[in-house]
Order: sequence, then C-alpha cells, then structure tokens
Amino acid sequence: RVVCSSTCYRAETDTGREPWGLYRVHQFTKVEMFGVTAAESGTESEALLAEFLALQKEIFSELGLHYRVLDMPTQELGLPAYRKFDIEAWMPGRGKYGEVRANLGGQNPPGKGGEPP
Repeated sequence: RVVCSSTCYRAETDTGREPWGLYRVHQFTKVEMFGVTAAESGTESEALLAEFLALQKEIFSELGLHYRVLDMPTQELGLPAYRKFDIEAWMPGRGKYGEVRANLGGQNPPGKGGEPP
C-alpha cells in the first residue's frame, strides 16, 4: 500500500454551465492510494479494493460530508479495471452531488501475466 500526492492537469474544464464558481479546473492536487496484491487465492485484489473503499468512507464520514457510493457499470470501466466505485459528495453550492473520488480495482492486462476476471 502506498499513498501519494500529485499535481494534475486536465485539458477540459467546466463548460460554464455552473451557476457560479468552477467545478472542473485545469490544475488540481489529488491524493491517491495504490496497492499491489499477490494472486494466491484470487480474492486479494477485491479485498484490497474493499479496504480502500472502507477507509475513504471513514474519512468522508469523519469530515462530516454527505456522500454516496456508486458501483459503476462495466461500460464505465477502462482497461485493465474490473470494478469501479465513485464517491460523490453533496455540494450545496451546486445543489447536487459531484464526484470527489474514484476507486478502481485493476489487474494485469491479459497477455501480461493476468487473466480476465
């Protein structure tokens, strides 16, 4: 398990449809958690994903944020992810929920030592 902070850049930004302020910006800082598991029983990756999700839910609860967890459909996943949870927090200024976290369960791509789930 590793945690890191990084400065990120994105090409697209808010389209101006927000009533005030910016939701998506060009430059932002994020904290990411990474983990590598062995493939001894075949359940290690799923267990680590659940551990990371539980930790993030604890953090948002301790911060007093109103949030929800979305189990994303498979068409929302990129390779080599096999599962994705988005966490959205209530944003009073927007009057709706907005994504604040994404949790991806991944594996080695097929042909690189991994097999499809």
